[in-house]
Amino acid sequence: MPQERLVTRRQLLRIAGAGVVGLAGLPLLAACSSSPAATPAPTTAPAGGAASTPAAAAATQGTAASSGQKMQLRILQWSHFVPAWDKWYDQFAKDWGAKNNVDVSVDHMPTAEMPARLAAEVAAKAGHDLIEMNGQILTYRYTDQMADVGDIVDYAVKKWGEVEPIGKKLGNVGGKWVGVPHYYIMITPFVRTDLFQEAGYDWQKVETWDQYREVGAKLKANKHAAGLAISHCNDANHNWRAIMWCFGASEVAEDGKTVTIDTPEMREFLKFAKAFYTEANTPEVFAWDDASDNRWLASGVGGYIHDALSSYRSIEGQNKELFEKLAIAHVVKGPKAQIAMPDSNIFSIWNFAPKQNQEAAKAFLKYLFDNYKEDFVQSTGYNMPMYANLFQKPMPILGEDPHLQIVQDYRGSLLDTFGHPGPPTTEATLVLNNYIIPDMVGIAVRGATEDSVGDAINWAKDQLSRIYK
Repeated sequence: MPQERLVTRRQLLRIAGAGVVGLAGLPLLAACSSSPAATPAPTTAPAGGAASTPAAAAATQGTAASSGQKMQLRILQWSHFVPAWDKWYDQFAKDWGAKNNVDVSVDHMPTAEMPARLAAEVAAKAGHDLIEMNGQILTYRYTDQMADVGDIVDYAVKKWGEVEPIGKKLGNVGGKWVGVPHYYIMITPFVRTDLFQEAGYDWQKVETWDQYREVGAKLKANKHAAGLAISHCNDANHNWRAIMWCFGASEVAEDGKTVTIDTPEMREFLKFAKAFYTEANTPEVFAWDDASDNRWLASGVGGYIHDALSSYRSIEGQNKELFEKLAIAHVVKGPKAQIAMPDSNIFSIWNFAPKQNQEAAKAFLKYLFDNYKEDFVQSTGYNMPMYANLFQKPMPILGEDPHLQIVQDYRGSLLDTFGHPGPPTTEATLVLNNYIIPDMVGIAVRGATEDSVGDAINWAKDQLSRIYK
């Protein structure tokens, strides 16, 4: 096990001073030392190493030989919503390490805890070597602390085709690849086809957010409300941003600097949000976490949610009768756009990690991309690829199931990330991490004044003025 190092009060003050807000309520987190063990390493791979790729084996053997030490690779990533994928990945990584004489460990934590952990590791200049961020991608925030991974992106592109636009937007900062796009998590409506039919609607013809509000109102009247979180969870961040963008509203302009929170489009979006909450949404959404909407749909009460494939898959394994009544709908349209915000997953390597560990991280990533199709299959179609050639139809898993085939088209211009229509800057990251958009929606929908929409906009404008300076 790696040596534990506690984050001190001084380090937390350094973190806060660097612009990371919202840490006050979080527990002190441990940053694990990644100092290499002083164990001599052989210059040749152990028996069985031939199963690794030549490129990976050469990189690990060469670095181990030059350092005279057994290499380590400490990986940190989120706790996947498909637990079987985590189990597969952990063993995959350890098997690779065993074949290449690299001591590999994999740690997982919830998405919401990752920003504080990464801030602690940067402050301490110690921790893991390879990190995978989910949803809250901090490539702009920590560009100067991240190693150049352009060679790994080139390797993936040669095998699997060009990087999808959302991957490039998140991984490439100022012309430098500091993040390797891994996959994104499709976000879309999951609907109860039987309930839609009972309410008089063909679920395949419900295409706009106004139509979903209309259907939701009838479902709620029959005790089958929709379930969209308005809370400090990742689901709330991606859902309300998607709807906001569909109404032509955004927090910032395309330049990534000009705050655009006070616009007619934003007012229309918040009016919609207020009506949607009152007419269609279940009222307990202010206390929801990222699994709450999954449970809402799985309970048999929820009429529809807007989330990832994990909700669908979990019901498939637990309640076949309910599963047969579910369908995956199209990316929803608004008055101005048809767009969704998936949760992306990006690998980065700390440049303060020991050099031999950085080399091990790169070698491992090459091996992972050698097995990219298996990575996708093990996720049961949850991990949408970031590279163009894997979208050739029929895709593994998705193309084989008529219920999932629609997902093969969820890519390109139908997707964007936080900071839209501009880049996912440090400032946009802070807006995301502090849940300003869900909080703005909460003020609008629960406000007691006649102009709660105006109150919400004024509050958000004040919050953003502190971030976009």
